[in-house]
Amino acid sequence: MLRRFATVLVFLGLSASVTAQERGSVVLDAMTTAGRHLGVGYYITDGLSIRPSLGFGYSGQYGTTFNLGTDVRWELRSGYRVSPYLTAGFSYLRSPYVVQYDSSGSPTTGSNLARYGAGLGLRTRIKYGLSAVGEGRVMNSELRNVSGGSFYGQQSLRSGAHFEGILGLSYVFN
Repeated sequence: MLRRFATVLVFLGLSASVTAQERGSVVLDAMTTAGRHLGVGYYITDGLSIRPSLGFGYSGQYGTTFNLGTDVRWELRSGYRVSPYLTAGFSYLRSPYVVQYDSSGSPTTGSNLARYGAGLGLRTRIKYGLSAVGEGRVMNSELRNVSGGSFYGQQSLRSGAHFEGILGLSYVFN
């Protein structure tokens, strides 16, 4: 009996319409992408949003990290508690702990890189305007941790299609 009741509650929660991300809504995002960032989303239409983002970081050993990007997200069921979505994005990352290599395998100078990609995600409303977000993206490059004593904390850039998972929280201001 308890299982049946719990199942009914889950289905009601998934199908119930809740305050939607509709045209004019503003959203605050905190995401765990490479170069963690905060972003602000604006819904152009019901379900379609543009989400510029900005991130900073500092390390005494390597210096300041800067991340600037923009995502476009189209939610397929924006008025529901659980909504799948399509996303595409571009980001610029300036990070002194990223090492890039030329075609001969030698490290190059310069810590600026641009990344782009697209994927699928799922937004689940937790309570009121707070939502948990999870997505998978195929990116044009991969940031990998460099191992070894003098390379602690450094990353290398590897070109080519790469899948990465992203988690985050969103809050809608209606």
